[in-house]
Amino acid sequence: MDDQSKIHIAREVDALADALDAERFRHVAGMEPSPSLVSLFQGSGRVAHRETVALLREAGEVELSDRVAALRAERAQAEDEEAWRAAESGATGAGPDGPVALVDAELSAARERDPEQRDAYARAAAEACESAARHREKAIEERARARAEVGLTPDWNAVVEGDAVLSASDEAWRDVLAWTARRELGIKPVPQGNLARVDLLRILALRRWSGLFRAGMLTIELKWAFEKLGFDPGRTRIDAENRAAKWPGVHVLGARVSFRAREGAPDWLDLFGAAGRSLAAGHHPPHRRDAAFGHAIGWLLSSLLLEPRFLADRCGVDRRDLPDLLRGLRLRRLFTLRASAAANRIAAEVERGMSGAAWRESYRDAMTAALCATWDGVRAARDADGSAHRATLAGAGLGEALRRSLVERFDEDWWLNPRSAEPLAALLAAGRLPEDRAATPAFAAGSLSGAMGEE
Repeated sequence: MDDQSKIHIAREVDALADALDAERFRHVAGMEPSPSLVSLFQGSGRVAHRETVALLREAGEVELSDRVAALRAERAQAEDEEAWRAAESGATGAGPDGPVALVDAELSAARERDPEQRDAYARAAAEACESAARHREKAIEERARARAEVGLTPDWNAVVEGDAVLSASDEAWRDVLAWTARRELGIKPVPQGNLARVDLLRILALRRWSGLFRAGMLTIELKWAFEKLGFDPGRTRIDAENRAAKWPGVHVLGARVSFRAREGAPDWLDLFGAAGRSLAAGHHPPHRRDAAFGHAIGWLLSSLLLEPRFLADRCGVDRRDLPDLLRGLRLRRLFTLRASAAANRIAAEVERGMSGAAWRESYRDAMTAALCATWDGVRAARDADGSAHRATLAGAGLGEALRRSLVERFDEDWWLNPRSAEPLAALLAAGRLPEDRAATPAFAAGSLSGAMGEE
């Protein structure tokens, strides 16, 4: 394969990847209930074909060949993905006051103070998930088979690193969660108590401090942070319009971000992180993007929400409240790492061929054990993107190492130091961080755990 052919393939990869991101974005943003993915592959056979994968590998183009292989796997699941997305758009469950849409049940469950009402919304959400689960599970299984056909094997090293995350944070997670669950809800975590997933999400909503993290100030403070760090806001594409069918929270697809507020500090953490990922993606075409690097920039940017001075100066947090708030923010961030670590192990098993009831049961048991809250097995297929989990975990380690290096070079208030902008701009232009064997996911988990132990 000559250089010109490689360039053409890279451009076709970029065009197809961007088109897929745009169509999926329209779905999660509530613009399109039934996305069209199959048609996008019909005119792009070369960049989603096994022969192209083989040719690129023979030519030594490992990264590009893996991109094409991943697109081949996406092509195999495209029809079923269209089906599950359409099914979820119309999915409802029996809520406390009648039928409720999946997105509304998810939003209401975490907001509800009354435990019986909260449980009712959780059951409605699970029922709605079940109505689309058959299509979701089939799509994931098709993708797993296609990945195996093009030589994409489970990343067991990432599974081991995920296990290290759980080990490094077990004691801190269990101790702080037990204290917080008792204070907030009067419930004990599993196995001593009966804390459920919906109760854990209620705890992690940090509603005690919602008044300090006003929705109207979020984009203003994000813009302020971008300006201080020398970031170009034009590189990000954030859609914050509130639509009835829009998925709650943040969803990043390439440089696009769909954001639907859930209220309070979690929105700030999530959107700062998503903006960092979008920013990193906006600097490079799809075939050159490193998902872990994007998560590292997101980790760095969202780490501002864990800085006492930022919270005091920008959010007006009373210094007497800082220890409790920081503990809650770190607990939420640790939840993301532990959830990704547990889900990634099951995703790897699915890539190796696990399916059916064994898949759901293994997922339920792994998540329950990692998070000390009973989990719904029906959510297994909604949490089976191994590539996304691996990027989340790797990016956390890289992002924490980057944050530490900036502190060493520019002091604790590194984000206020104008000299930090130049090295950050260089990193974004490179799209990669220097190799650092110490920058593991467990390093990030240990850092969070250690900080919680000091408070």
